[in-house]
Amino acid sequence: MAKFLFIFRESTVSRAQPSPEELQALQVAWYTWMQKFSASIAGGDGLKPSGRLVKAGIVTDGPYVEAKEVIASFSIIQADNYDAAVAIARECPVCPGAPAIEIREMAGYA
Repeated sequence: MAKFLFIFRESTVSRAQPSPEELQALQVAWYTWMQKFSASIAGGDGLKPSGRLVKAGIVTDGPYVEAKEVIASFSIIQADNYDAAVAIARECPVCPGAPAIEIREMAGYA
């Protein structure tokens, strides 16, 4: 079984805040998805909006304001192949601000 990294991307473009009812419905949908695929979800978490970038030994704040999207969160998924991982991603109730899920197979060096 292979491991896949789901990278949830969030738009930096301003958008309307969801209502409390919409947030509650999203939370229910998210936990339902997590329960359905609990055997496949090996980990993950949300990310804070700020961070640091080290490039050529120079440290700067990131992510950058000029970016069109940022990484909002991630999950590690165990699946037989890319098709199975894509099927899991298709059922994921992504947040209104995270319309894209990038799927990357992990190298498995460790």
